[in-house]
Amino acid sequence: MKRTDQKAPDMDKQIASQADSGDLDMREVMDYLLYHSNYRVGMVYDFVMVCSAMINIPKEYEPGIMLTIVEASIVMEVVRSPGITAAQLSRKWKRTRSALSQSIKKLKQKGMIETQPSPENQKKILLYPTEAGTRLWERIVKNKEKDKNSIIEHLLKNGCTLEELNTFYRVMDIYTQTALQQPSGGWQDLIPE
Repeated sequence: MKRTDQKAPDMDKQIASQADSGDLDMREVMDYLLYHSNYRVGMVYDFVMVCSAMINIPKEYEPGIMLTIVEASIVMEVVRSPGITAAQLSRKWKRTRSALSQSIKKLKQKGMIETQPSPENQKKILLYPTEAGTRLWERIVKNKEKDKNSIIEHLLKNGCTLEELNTFYRVMDIYTQTALQQPSGGWQDLIPE
């Protein structure tokens, strides 16, 4: 699935050379930018598809305990915010309540979380971690730091600079915020107020 844009470095040099000489062909620049834009949209799509697949592949966090990243994230959030509701998670993560309900049901069956009705409103269900869920959270926090360091180390060894990583994170944040603000994104229809 690795994409390589062989045209980009040559065109970048050619455009820089033309700019330096004052002989810039704007039609060529626009053609290049359009090509490059389409190519990069494909790269973003590939990145999103890989991340999406990774989110849904169960991983063994403890012997015999298989969880997806979504399930592990729910456990982490419930440990950090005991008494949180599925509706609050739904709004925070831009997921439907029905999708989260399935994950919550699985986590209850695996003994990671428990539910209790709210004392003020019996229809409102609050989520709490179990002892097993809290132990799992501690393990996840340890492994998350190790995994993050491993990924950063791999990126740096393969030619990425710290400046490029910072730019990537900045772009990713702006891209996410922009996507969430788009009325055509459909988030407003899926997520309850």
